[in-house]
Amino acid sequence: MRMMIVTAGLALVAGLITVPAAQAADPTPKALVSPTATGNVCLDTDIKAALVGKAPGDLLAPPQDVTAESGLVYGRLYRMAYATTGDAGSVVASCGLVAVPPRSSLTSVIAWAHGTVGLKQVCQPSMNPAGFVAPIPSGPQQTGQLVTMLRSGAAVTATDYPSQGMGSDQLQRYVLGVAEGVAVIDSARVITRNPTAFGLGPVSPTAELPLITWGHSQGGGSALWAGQLARQYLALHDDSTLDLAGVAALAPATQLTTSPGQSANLIGYHLGDRAIYNRDPGVGVPFPLGSALFSFVTASWGEVRDATSGPLPFGPTASVSPAAVLTTDGMQTAPVVAGSCLSGRDLVTVALATAKYLDPDRARMFQAPFAGAKVNGRWTGAIDQTCADPSGAAQSVQDWCAWMQFHMPGPYGVNPYAKVPFDNSGAKVPVYLAQGRDDRIIWCVDALGPVGQRNCLTAQFYASLKSSYCPRQESLDVDYFSGVKHLQVPAAAATNRKTGAYAGSPVDLFMTGAVAGSLPRTCTVNNVGNPLRP
Repeated sequence: MRMMIVTAGLALVAGLITVPAAQAADPTPKALVSPTATGNVCLDTDIKAALVGKAPGDLLAPPQDVTAESGLVYGRLYRMAYATTGDAGSVVASCGLVAVPPRSSLTSVIAWAHGTVGLKQVCQPSMNPAGFVAPIPSGPQQTGQLVTMLRSGAAVTATDYPSQGMGSDQLQRYVLGVAEGVAVIDSARVITRNPTAFGLGPVSPTAELPLITWGHSQGGGSALWAGQLARQYLALHDDSTLDLAGVAALAPATQLTTSPGQSANLIGYHLGDRAIYNRDPGVGVPFPLGSALFSFVTASWGEVRDATSGPLPFGPTASVSPAAVLTTDGMQTAPVVAGSCLSGRDLVTVALATAKYLDPDRARMFQAPFAGAKVNGRWTGAIDQTCADPSGAAQSVQDWCAWMQFHMPGPYGVNPYAKVPFDNSGAKVPVYLAQGRDDRIIWCVDALGPVGQRNCLTAQFYASLKSSYCPRQESLDVDYFSGVKHLQVPAAAATNRKTGAYAGSPVDLFMTGAVAGSLPRTCTVNNVGNPLRP
């Protein structure tokens, strides 16, 4: 019985653990696409052969029209396979979706980045076009997010990120900022480089169409990384078809650990230590959240072998070893969870593999020093404590601290990239953050007091941007939604409190203003009610 309850809870956890772009409900694919004779589940194409001679942003096969399968009532929806940048400057494949309006030209491109669903291609949102199209907020498609965006003349892309089964046995590069960020950007570049493949007219090489990057949870971090990389990446590919106009990050995965410049008062309050022994992610049943998320991280990062090569380094050292930080139990658990989807029958596999971590006295994912200690009857992680001054730890542990610090978006990330998003001219672009105040995954819980940096990860990230945005009154805004849980944040940010529709919602007002260049130059913190309550 307990295992059945944990499995049911896992179904709810599944939006760091994802919420499709247009849907905040069931993340489980309704019908997985079966592997073809080529071994590829995205399109019936030999991906390895298709990658030969291709550059990032190229299509690898003709897009598949899945409009009828999805039930989209306005515009067209395509499944695509495209090239993007991999480790050491390699060219790798990603699958994804593209929705286009019924017109020949575009007003903008909106690139969505999804949350955690698993590291294999069969787990990804493009396998479930109907889930992508289902309206958010709930109601008819005509008043929902996706159709309203299409009616404005925007194209909407949704990357899967390069995942296992796309011409490679390599796992998705999970929470690797550069890998995810460029996959988001290239999902948009596919449209402007290949417009006729999607029924559009030609796009001028100097069009500089406004680009919005947008995502939730894992995808919120990906959207921020895409924003930080956009100017450099577009210039690297001599691409002036797009110009970053704004970044919208909903409950984003940002503050992985402490790093130089962060307050010592926040030691123990970053994502790693919040998650490591988190058995209450807010889904109604106990679930060892950290064991699942760290399985994805360690299994994925452990596959990278040449992170420092190429024009865009993926990490601060060539590689990291999971064996340096995981226990024997953890080494057994990580590949099992990383090989599973957070949906369907795989939930039972994940539940069985992680159940023992509900009792840290019995089993723990991490070994010392990250494992921390039991103090006053409660286990507390020591990722922050270790990474604040890792000099006394083994070099292999120091490398893990450096990797976590490297892959944090924003000013506290320790990497060679821009720390805020810029457009092609070098001007900072507007940033919108949305966060629920009852989020126990990307922790933000105000039950014991007002939202602050010690009880809210997004508050930490907002504070990190203030010195860049606020003295010059540039556009930086955050909405904290009362009583809203992690999976509800996309719907809350996409709901007009007066009408219940998408039009006029915080996300709509931000994107419309960013594309038009009309957003007020303000830094605002808004504590608002729950728009999802009657």
